[in-house]
Amino acid sequence: MLTLPSSPSIRLFAVAATFILCACAAPLPLGENVPPPRFVVGDHWEYRITDGLRRNVTSELDVQVIAINAGVATMRFSYVNDYGRTEKTEEIDADGGLRAGALRYEPMRRFSPPLKLLDFPIGQRSPWRQVVDTFRQDTQLKDDILIYGEVQGRVPVTVPAGTYDAVAIYRIVQFDDDEFWRSKTTRRDSVRYAPEVKGVVREVRDAEYVETSSGPDPATIRTEYTTTELVSFTPGR
Repeated sequence: MLTLPSSPSIRLFAVAATFILCACAAPLPLGENVPPPRFVVGDHWEYRITDGLRRNVTSELDVQVIAINAGVATMRFSYVNDYGRTEKTEEIDADGGLRAGALRYEPMRRFSPPLKLLDFPIGQRSPWRQVVDTFRQDTQLKDDILIYGEVQGRVPVTVPAGTYDAVAIYRIVQFDDDEFWRSKTTRRDSVRYAPEVKGVVREVRDAEYVETSSGPDPATIRTEYTTTELVSFTPGR
């Protein structure tokens, strides 16, 4: 079981040191730094999401840039699955940071500073660490979100949209959702980012938390194991 120290920076280092991503093929050097994407209205991505915890049930994700204001892109996310269709929006700043959105199944909220889910220019600073203070509406208490990311190099990846020379990134996100009976949710992401489509072409997420009140043998509860793959990309005009 992973027991995290109290200091946010130490906790983040401990998690990063504990979870190590093993790749089947050694990534190649990154080469030049990858700048943040320059979105335009009409940029459109279609993804397929496979849920490994639900017998590989698939859903569809449609993402489109619907507005640009002072360098901030507003994106509409439309999910279609067995339960119907749901939508949410996100705001991405000119440096690729998430200014507003929903990290999981939660209402949209704003982040200050923006979350660096990808640290642009990719390759210039690796690894990166970020602690973002938050305020939880459910507990009325201060908390924080922790992010650790590491650029691993370039790897070829084939998805329904085609084959890409992608940037391989390993990322850990710790959410601000701990309770008296459970730890924060920790999610480990294997990300493949392709500059030519301005976004991620493949992402595998594996998330869990620990029930700290379940006696001498705490139970680990797995909450997500999904694979998201790009089906198509259409640039805006």
